[in-house]
Amino acid sequence: MNAAPLIDEAVLGDVIEHIGRDALRPVVELFAAETETLTGRIVAGATDPAGRDDVRRAAHSLKSSAGQLGATALSEAAAEIERAAESGAPLAGLAAAVARYAAATTTALTGLLGG
Repeated sequence: MNAAPLIDEAVLGDVIEHIGRDALRPVVELFAAETETLTGRIVAGATDPAGRDDVRRAAHSLKSSAGQLGATALSEAAAEIERAAESGAPLAGLAAAVARYAAATTTALTGLLGG
């Protein structure tokens, strides 16, 4: 998939500097819930030819929100499945990778915030 870091701590540090660590905690909680929903849509749509557009939209949303928090590997994985959904490439393997990155990212962000 990619060699990007799970979390770009410089980006996350910038977010913390701008809004503060305490304000970031609920953002990460919301991100975790949204990530779970979007990942579910990606995984479900990956095996359904009619779900390809939903996969693309969910991956686009996930790519953006992950990027804003410095979740680089997840953002890049979501971008890869977004491109695959647009091009007609197989999605199942990419969807599984996105799900793994999503789980690891949520765990890492929670850990970095001490929660």
